[in-house]
Amino acid sequence: MLSYIASNSTANLINAVCKEDSITILNQEVEEIDFLKYIKQTKVNFNLIKYLIIDLSQLKNTDDEVINSIKYFKEMYVNTRIIIIAKGYDDQNVILTNLYENSIYNIINALDEIQVKEEIRKCLSQNGLQEKNARRFKKIEIEKIDKKFKYHDFILKLKGKFKSREKPNKNTETQNQINSSVYFFAVLIDAIKSLVRLLCYIAVFILTSIGLTFLFNEELRNMIFQIFNH
Repeated sequence: MLSYIASNSTANLINAVCKEDSITILNQEVEEIDFLKYIKQTKVNFNLIKYLIIDLSQLKNTDDEVINSIKYFKEMYVNTRIIIIAKGYDDQNVILTNLYENSIYNIINALDEIQVKEEIRKCLSQNGLQEKNARRFKKIEIEKIDKKFKYHDFILKLKGKFKSREKPNKNTETQNQINSSVYFFAVLIDAIKSLVRLLCYIAVFILTSIGLTFLFNEELRNMIFQIFNH
């Protein structure tokens, strides 16, 4: 026996397959439902059901609620095969990857109606779909990849910081050299100025001495006057 929760279009596909393969439909729901409430409140005896088909588009639960309610049903009714229809869902959709991790392999995410119908038929076969048929829903370890990229980015940033530190150091050294050259040049100019000033003082002193000697030495003064008179 089979029970399903599906949209009208999906319900038509399920009904067609069940009719062709002589599978009895015990209960059908074509309205949006809260799956967890449905499990607890429905009068359907799930112990009699061999297959439960769930069209995710008909569940008005959050992703976590969908995952947890399906896991709950799987634990409660271990003999019922759960078949998930997720038309157009990505292989790495959080619901599908989580269901795969919980050993639910009868998952259909094709979009083409003919393909969906054939996948339903396979899921209702004696063995259904196995783990090897559903490996595309295995969660890719994106976190590890992200960590590698984050580590790579960290190394690049670290190198960038060292480079940025090196450049200012080189600039600082150059600036220090320039500052030192300017300083020594300024000291040299001051020394030259001091030397010139000293020479001026000496010259003034000498001239002053000569002038005083001329003024106070009468013989020298007379000698100079005689020279100019001649």
